[in-house]
Amino acid sequence: MGNNRFLKIVIIALLLINVSVVSFLWINRPPRFHQGPPPRQDVFAYLTKELQLDENQTQQYAKLRDEHHETIENFQEKEHQLREHFFALISKSPVDSLAIKTISDSIASTQEQIELVTFYHFQKVRAILNPNQQKRFDEVIQQTLRMMAPPPPK
Repeated sequence: MGNNRFLKIVIIALLLINVSVVSFLWINRPPRFHQGPPPRQDVFAYLTKELQLDENQTQQYAKLRDEHHETIENFQEKEHQLREHFFALISKSPVDSLAIKTISDSIASTQEQIELVTFYHFQKVRAILNPNQQKRFDEVIQQTLRMMAPPPPK
């Protein structure tokens, strides 16, 4: 009889400990969804503020930004299609080495075009600035490019 009473006390104690642990874990659980990297800062707003652009310069920069964005989107779409075609070659047997080389060269060329368009875009932006703004532009361009880059892999 005394043994049953002891077992009941042990079971109740274990239940209380389990409830306490589950409650503690529930209250202190990490966020349900991974938040991901912080959003990229708006480059247009950043440069407009940092360079203290006047209204005319802001309008010119907005036009340049829109042109750049449209051009880059076209290149990115082309690159996306090339990559799809490239990796579709995995299922081919035998693998055509010339096709692989040709498509990979096209992907590299498209990426090169993206880099060149971006370089010339910022060269045009710099050209609409006065000498003081150009000096500040030269100081912040590397930070600006980091803001535009995709987040680093984890």
